[in-house]
Parts: sequence; C-alpha cells; structure tokens
Amino acid sequence: MSEIETDVLVLGGGPAGAWAAVSAAARGARVVLVDKARCGSSGPSAFGSTTVWNIPPGAARDAAVRRSHADGGHLGDPEWLDRVFDETHRRIEQLVGWGYRFPDDPRGGSPRVRMDGAGYLRRMRRTVIEAGVRVLDHHPALQLLRDGDGVIAGAAGVQQNDGFGSWTIRAGAVVVATGGCAFLSGGAGTDVATGDGLLLAAEVGARLSGMEFSSAYSLGPALNSFTPAIHPSFASGLALRLGTLYDENGDVVAGGRHGAFAAIADGRRVFAALEDVPETARHWLARQGAVDRFRRVPLHAVLEGTVRGTGGLALTGPDCATTVAGLYGAGDATSREVVTGAVSGIGGHSGAWAIASGVWAGAGAARFARKRGPVRAVRPVPGAGLAARARIDPRAIVGLVQEHTLPLRRSYWRSAGSLRDSIAELDGMWPGAAYALGGIGADRVRARQAAALLAVARWTKHSALARTETRGMHRRTDHPDAGAEWRVHLMSGGMDSVWVSAERSRRVPSEPAPIVRAPSVVRGQVPVGSEPAPGLPEIPRIVPDQRGPDLTPPDRLAI
Repeated sequence: MSEIETDVLVLGGGPAGAWAAVSAAARGARVVLVDKARCGSSGPSAFGSTTVWNIPPGAARDAAVRRSHADGGHLGDPEWLDRVFDETHRRIEQLVGWGYRFPDDPRGGSPRVRMDGAGYLRRMRRTVIEAGVRVLDHHPALQLLRDGDGVIAGAAGVQQNDGFGSWTIRAGAVVVATGGCAFLSGGAGTDVATGDGLLLAAEVGARLSGMEFSSAYSLGPALNSFTPAIHPSFASGLALRLGTLYDENGDVVAGGRHGAFAAIADGRRVFAALEDVPETARHWLARQGAVDRFRRVPLHAVLEGTVRGTGGLALTGPDCATTVAGLYGAGDATSREVVTGAVSGIGGHSGAWAIASGVWAGAGAARFARKRGPVRAVRPVPGAGLAARARIDPRAIVGLVQEHTLPLRRSYWRSAGSLRDSIAELDGMWPGAAYALGGIGADRVRARQAAALLAVARWTKHSALARTETRGMHRRTDHPDAGAEWRVHLMSGGMDSVWVSAERSRRVPSEPAPIVRAPSVVRGQVPVGSEPAPGLPEIPRIVPDQRGPDLTPPDRLAI
C-alpha cells in the first residue's frame, strides 16, 4: 500500500483540476493530483478546441452578462458571471505568460477565446509539475476519507499501472474536479466522464443542484462500432453544428439541431454534406467508411449529459466549498447554474468556469487545510460497488442506465410517464447494485464506475420529474411552458432514497459561506414530497411500487 500525506488533494487532471492544483500550490500548500487516466491528455477538453469567455471590462462584458442571464432562463447570477469574467480574463493573460500560444491569435492582437484543447492541457500539465505538484496518473479514487468529526481528510484508490495496488492519501482538504457524466455515450473524450466524483461526494452527504439540466446532446458521425476513436474535429459536435442537415431524400431538415433530433427520434436518417465537415476530418471519415456515394456523412445523437449540461455539486460560496466540510468542487463536477442557468455552457461558459472555479477551489482548499492543521486518524467512507466479491455483472447495470438515458425519447424529451418508468427501473436496481457490485483490481474500478452511472441517472430522473415546466435544455412534453414560480434551483441527493427540494436563487456572498459539516446520517435527508417552503413550487412525490431491502454495508477498518 502506498501512503501519502499532503495539504490539498485534487481529484481529476482536466483543466479545472490543473488550475486548482496550481492555485493551491501558489498559496504554499503541498499538493497531490490524482487522475483516473493521464493528467493533460484525457477527457473531453483533450479533443478538439476549447472556447472560453474572455471579454475585458466594459460595455461588451455587461451586455454578455445580461444576455447570458436571459438565455439561461434567469437561473444564473449576474454577480457570479462578473466574477467568472474577471478571473478568466486575468488567468488567460497568465496562461500566455506561461508560454501558451492561441491558435487564432499569432500576434496577440485579437481576443483570446479559442484554444487547442490538447495543447492547452499539455501546457497546464507542465505548469502543474513546475508548481511542485505531485501528479499521479492512472490512480482512480474509489473512496473518500474523513476524520472523527466528519471532515473530509483525503481519499483512497488503486494504481492501475502497478498491479492495482492500493493507495491512501491523507489531506487537509480535497478538491473534486472529476468532470461530469456522459453515461459512456461514446462522445469524444467522455469515456472517463462517468460521474465518479459526484458519487464520492454524495456518499458523504454533499448536495447536488440542477441535475435536471443533464440532457445536452450533440450530433456526431454515425460510425461503425469497431471504429477505434472519434476524430478530434467532432468533439462536442461543434464541427457539425452550423452545416445544413439533410434527410435520406436529400431534403433540408428544418429546425436545425432540434429538427434533426426529432427526425432521428422518428427513425429517419439525417446527414451532413461532406463539404460542411472540416477538411482535416474528411479523409479520416472516408477511411472509416462514413461517407456515402452522395458525399454525405450520416449523423446520430450523442448524449453529453452533465458534461455539457449544468448539473453537479452544489457550492456554498465564492471559495467553491461544497456542503461538506473539507470538500471543494471545480469544473464540470459542480453545478454551473450560477453561470449558465438552464442552458449548456458549450459557448465558452464551461471553459471559463473550469478556470475560475479551479482557481477558487484550490485557494479555498489551501486556506482550509492551513487552518485545520495536521490530519489525525481517518476512516474510509463506505460506498456502493465496493464488495469484496462481485455478485452482479457491472455491464448489466451500465446497460440498464444507458437504456434509460441515451435515447432521445428518454432524455431530450421528457414526460411524467417516461420519467416514472425510468425511476422505477433505476431505483429498483439500486439496492442490489450498491452492495452486490464489487471485486478486486480492475473489477472493482468497473464496479465503482457502474455504481456512479446508476446514481447519477437516478438523481437526473428524480430532478427532471420534479421540475414540471420546460426551461432551457429541460424539455417536458407534458409541461411545455416555463413558469415564473420555477425560477428556483432544485437540490438533490441521497443514495438509498433520493430526495429533491426547491431553493430560491441566492446571490454570491461577499465572504465564504460557513462550513456545513457532514451529517451523521446520509440517507433521506430531505424526503421527496416534503412540504415546500412558502412561495416555492411543490415537488411531486415519488412512490415506488416496491422498494428493495435497506442493506447496510459492512463496517470498514480505520486506516
């Protein structure tokens, strides 16, 4: 077993994790960064280009804040938007000082808004190492650690490149920057975006927010199943967003992407003209057999879930602390509602949020660790999918989750009937999956991943059923209009019993919010269907046909 002590532990090596690590190290903290793959070359940002908000102070920025607030269904917070703009603008200049060169800015005379994802991450990895951060690649985290007071005190996991030996890292604070969840839909770089960090945090009582806004889809080339990898030009579907789309008869598909999704859901085939595809990808598509005799590229819908959606861990203040003491969040692992509202952050919001939230979370974690002092005895948090012996195949869990998430009829368009059907199936699977998934080595990693996918799917479905309106990417066919009473954030959480509650938008406080310690009982903190606060919409009650047994995980030895 490998044992390490540090001040700040960062989980995840994408842009948000890298910025968090550099920020914590700049404040004198000892920092360790662990990544389930390789920091600097994995995840959605490593494919294609990354766009960031980078608007100097002035009228243009003020207009962008107003426009974003309106486009997001008035769920965002203009003050948070201003803070993100300010932080991003400063850090982009710092990134240039570190040696990064923007592809569309060779002379430094135009706005720096678009970055080559792979080059950006390579530069950030070098910066992380130069800052003195210890980077541990292929070290997936499987459990959080906490002390006797319930304060998060590190994490434990396995080393994939060393026979899956175990590792334990004690830390004064932990930053979750593990990305969102795309449900293994096949999107470029989303193979590592399986919701692991959300599961880790929820198991210690952390609250989530905006999980109903998890239905972001893109259009990608429909390739053969044996295709080795997606070309970077198709990351996030950006390459095909602006081209004219056609059906199998050669007629233009009306309605843009929404019309294309409707056609695909009806079983019709949708194509893009080869001329609309970036030139760098045309030969690659031809080699994959993805171009027909009419020089068209067949398309399919790719769910990007919370990666391009907005749901994630709820934050309590400007230091990006979660609702659990010692635990901080950054990037796509957190709710981005304060910035994007109810719409996707693909137009630069997410890139800017990764930078700003990473800087704030790293700084907040460093301050917390410094005030906390040495970490004493710790205990791993019991969790789903950690049984010593597997009694269920994780592939069965993943298959069920994908059946209820990937199809457009399940996530893009929603109704009470389809959501209740999904909730019954997913909730019914949870008791057995939570404590029958497991194994050793690679099997334990796969089991834990399956548990995370199932947990995230349940939170998204319960939250989507609770919001009885259409707003942003959340579309209810049985509630097609937006309601003024629904300008609220939906909090959710719970493991054995999922809960959802409504909360009014809160402006960012001038000082960090007080720490909320982890509760001693995680299950059923806020039951679904409880009485709403005055002026808040009522949350529908979920009454499953049958509940599984309330299984209690075995006690685990203290480390």
